[in-house]
Amino acid sequence: MYLLQHQYLILIILLIIIQTTAAFWWSLGLPSFQSWSSTQKNQEPFCSSLTFLTADQRYYCQTNPKIFSIISRSLRQAIEECQYQFRNQRWNCSIFNQSDVFGKLVLRKTPETAFIYALTSASVMHSIAKACAKGELTECGCDKSQQPSFSPSASLMRTRAMLKYPISSTPSMSISLFASTPMPQTNDGFEWGGCSDDLKFGRNVSVSFIDEQESYMSRRRIVRLVNLHNNEAGRQAVERNVQLTCKCHGVSGSCTLRVCWRTLPDFRLIGSELRTKYASATQVRLNRRLSLLKPRKTSMKLFNTTDLIYIHNSPSFCEKNLRLGSLGTQGRECNLTMNEPGSCSVLCCDRGYETIIRTIEEDCECQFHWCCEVRCKRCIKRVEKHYCK
Repeated sequence: MYLLQHQYLILIILLIIIQTTAAFWWSLGLPSFQSWSSTQKNQEPFCSSLTFLTADQRYYCQTNPKIFSIISRSLRQAIEECQYQFRNQRWNCSIFNQSDVFGKLVLRKTPETAFIYALTSASVMHSIAKACAKGELTECGCDKSQQPSFSPSASLMRTRAMLKYPISSTPSMSISLFASTPMPQTNDGFEWGGCSDDLKFGRNVSVSFIDEQESYMSRRRIVRLVNLHNNEAGRQAVERNVQLTCKCHGVSGSCTLRVCWRTLPDFRLIGSELRTKYASATQVRLNRRLSLLKPRKTSMKLFNTTDLIYIHNSPSFCEKNLRLGSLGTQGRECNLTMNEPGSCSVLCCDRGYETIIRTIEEDCECQFHWCCEVRCKRCIKRVEKHYCK
């Protein structure tokens, strides 16, 4: 009991710090929030204290605590995936254990920011869809509809009916601006069954919780359109990676009947696809006359709803510059390969590196002896590690 009270006190202190600074819903992914439980009795004081959320998001927290808890969990998944995908890059998706999470970088709409928007949007959709199929939520379950494609607007009405969440009568901008990617449909040689992940419910939670806040957070039209575009690109990456899982039924191992359902893969696959999209992101500008986003230069490739887009070029990330959200690469461990991710030639930005040699003692030449013992020798090993100056 004392431990829970102590954790709650730490959480309140964090919230006070967050309230005094500009914050964002990504703050839910901070480690401090992972100790919060959706089963605690009185949600209102906690939810009301989350002033970095919009009023609608705080109401969501009060009325849908279990879904809100999964959203918080999905943010942690997104942060860990981001750090994995960029582990060998100058920008390694460092987070700040404070309200701005990713630092001032998110104030500039760089390719890195585009990746963050797409990844977090995809993670919320992925986590909610999986939770539905696992029976973790009472508001949804298995997706049993097998239509050639689904209408986002019709599906959004279903979510509105299920959730105690006030959504504006005006459709979300991502719904009106972007078309949903149809999922592959075929039932040649099998019957639909099992428990498909509920992508439609996951999509609409992602849309209603994330996209709706853009009208509050982004005053500039170009910023709002870019953020919404990248949110949608993340959701479409989830839909493109739906897999068909099948199970055979029959006598003596025969497959007289094959039952199939849709499942989502491990989030690593979606993160890898978005990492590829990041590498080919398009810089855009706003055509004010047509109110459309266009490539900044005519020589740049055209983009579609599955691509990532950005406004500002990335900083070099070589030197520490907190104003730009860069921690620099000084002290980063690197390897001696040439011009490859994680190499000293890439990470150290021509500043050079220093080598530290350590000797460690470890088990070696282990053998199994009957019965039942493993015997090892102790060997001294020389280890070289290289760090950027």
